[in-house]
Amino acid sequence: MNNSAAHLDLIKKINRSLILEKIKTEQPISRAQIAKKLSLSKSTVSTIVDELLNRKFVIELGEQSPVKGGGRPALMLGFNPKSAFGIGVDIDRANILIIITDLVGNIVFRKKVPSTNHVMEIINIIKECIKESKIPEEKIIGMGIGVPGRTDNETVFRAKALNWTNLHIGEMFKPYFSFPTFTNNDVNCAGLGEMWLDPEPSTKNLFFIEIGHSIGSAIISNGNLVYGYNYQAGEIAYQISTSDIKNKKFNMLGQPGVFESKISGTALEKSGYSPEILFKKYSQGEKEVIQTIESFVTELSVFIANAINLLNPEKVIIGGYVSESMDVVLNEIQEMVMNLTPIKTKIQLASLGANAGSLGAIAFMFNQVESN
Repeated sequence: MNNSAAHLDLIKKINRSLILEKIKTEQPISRAQIAKKLSLSKSTVSTIVDELLNRKFVIELGEQSPVKGGGRPALMLGFNPKSAFGIGVDIDRANILIIITDLVGNIVFRKKVPSTNHVMEIINIIKECIKESKIPEEKIIGMGIGVPGRTDNETVFRAKALNWTNLHIGEMFKPYFSFPTFTNNDVNCAGLGEMWLDPEPSTKNLFFIEIGHSIGSAIISNGNLVYGYNYQAGEIAYQISTSDIKNKKFNMLGQPGVFESKISGTALEKSGYSPEILFKKYSQGEKEVIQTIESFVTELSVFIANAINLLNPEKVIIGGYVSESMDVVLNEIQEMVMNLTPIKTKIQLASLGANAGSLGAIAFMFNQVESN
């Protein structure tokens, strides 16, 4: 694609997003009204609306006569969340969580099953879930899959936990489903899920930290994921400090990262307690856990402050199963971060829990379908 064609394609994508958002927020609305409100030509609007109708993002609501004066009735357009559905699949080493939602994220089906790394088994599990949901397959417009590893839209380059290398998931799934399949990193998906269903939908710049057995992050800028040169942006397990260098702690390929060894569920469990028990004991003032939690809070706060200085996000959202017990230290983290950087940013705990990855995979898929 030459520069001129790429530029025109970008303009079309921008116009498509603007038109869809206008229909969502001001339905019922006609093509002519959209063209006037967005200062676009009627032919441009009509072409894009026809595409959105074909892709089931938009529905026709019938004709409506002009409110004032004469004139021909206009065909009104609307956004029907239940006109189409999406599937989100979150795969980890222990479980596979399959969720089906409508176009605005309302969950209509959810099922968790034991994990497997056999592709045909996963395909059969998904097919069975579609059957159980009683949603006609022709109403499903796509599927997003989150995996614990490095991916692009269709290929898993490496997922150590699943023993997958250079697996072309998009092509492998294609013969079995009538809709497209897209892949992404599981933490990226969780971050997208939190943004998509955030009570403050205007948030488009956020830094998502997932603290589970390991630690990872997702960087979202202007509503889009930041992937980096080879899809490894956000690998914060390898974060390192001068004290680590002094103590000769270095990152080695295939080994847990230096930062992960300090800030993760696995690191906290070395105390002999689960994260949930640790934070509960801390809230009760039990001395035996104070040093462990204070060290955790300090290390995490310093990292968050540095991330804020680098990325300037609107929000920092902390997710993963460890975050479910962190409400007792959230104010401490916020206060310490405020003292470490003059750049003000809201820090909050994730709201979607275990559903975040699957929901974010759906959000990613919707974006891919809409854009492509």
